[in-house]
Amino acid sequence: MTAAIVAVLVLGGAQAALAQVMSPSRGFIVVNGGYRLTANNFADGATKHENAEDGRFDTTYTVKSGPAFDIAGGGIIWGRLGVGVGVSRFSVSTPSTLKATIPHPFFFDRSRSVSGDVAGLQREELAVHVQLRGIFPAGERFEVMVFGGPSFFQVKQGVITDYSYNESYPYDEASFRSATTTTASTSKFGFNAGGDVAFFFTRQIGVGATVQFTGTKIQVPAALGATREVKVGGGQAGAGLRLRF
Repeated sequence: MTAAIVAVLVLGGAQAALAQVMSPSRGFIVVNGGYRLTANNFADGATKHENAEDGRFDTTYTVKSGPAFDIAGGGIIWGRLGVGVGVSRFSVSTPSTLKATIPHPFFFDRSRSVSGDVAGLQREELAVHVQLRGIFPAGERFEVMVFGGPSFFQVKQGVITDYSYNESYPYDEASFRSATTTTASTSKFGFNAGGDVAFFFTRQIGVGATVQFTGTKIQVPAALGATREVKVGGGQAGAGLRLRF
C-alpha cells in the first residue's frame, strides 16, 4: 500500500513537472554562434588616362564565408504570434588583387602590365533585425519559430581607389608598388527571414539551431572617385542557447 502511494505521488509529480515544462511562455531569448554561408565577392575596374593614352586597372575582392554571431529576444503579443529584435555581427578579411595596364611614356600601344595583392582590407557588418515571429510547439519538448521583417545594416568595407607603380628608363617594364585604400562606412535598410528549431530540457532552458537569410545592397567608393554596388548579408546557420520565461 505504501509503495502504491509513493508511486502515485511520483507519477503525479512527474506529470506536474512536465506540465510546468510545457506551460506557455511569454518571452524568449536566442543566442547563436554561427557561420555565414554566403560569399559576397565583388569586382571593380576603371580607365586611367596617362601618357596621352588610356590604361586600365581592375580589382577583385574576396568576401568569403566565416564565423558570425547573433542574439535575439522578444515576447508573445497574441496567441502564437510574437515580436522580436535581433542583432547579428559578421567580420572577415577581404583580400584583394589588383591588375593594371600602364601606357608607355614613349610609344603608343606598348602598355606595361602590373599586378599585386593587397592585404589588410576588412568587411564588417552589424545588423539590427525587427522580426515578426510565429511560435509553434512540436511534440513534448520541441518548439519551432519562423520569423521575418526589416533589417538595418551598418557596414564597413575596405576598398582600393588608386595605385602607384615603379618604373625606370627605358620604361619597357613597370612593377606594382602600393595601393591607395580607404574604408567605406555606410548604412542601409534590408530584410531578414528564417526559422529556428529548439529542444528544451526544462521549461526555461534549451538548445536550438537557426537558419536565416538577410540582405541588402550598398554603394561603396570605387576606383578614381566612382562608386560600386555590393551585396551585404546572405545565408547564415547557427546554434546555441534558448531561454524562455
